Amino acid sequence: MKGKRLIAVALIVCAAIVLVAVKIIRQVNNKQVAAWCYEHGYANYATTDGFCVGPGGKLIKAGL
Repeated sequence: MKGKRLIAVALIVCAAIVLVAVKIIRQVNNKQVAAWCYEHGYANYATTDGFCVGPGGKLIKAGL
């Protein structure tokens, strides 16, 4: 009983660590995209899927 409970707790902790790591990585990537957009004259904002919003709402893929 104790062994199964310990394994369950360990799996939950590992899953939480993975989720936090993924969130941090996505946040850093979005900040990099936003910086690229700003440096290339698309200062409006960057979407979470890697696009910059240009004049008139036109989407430009960041990094191209």
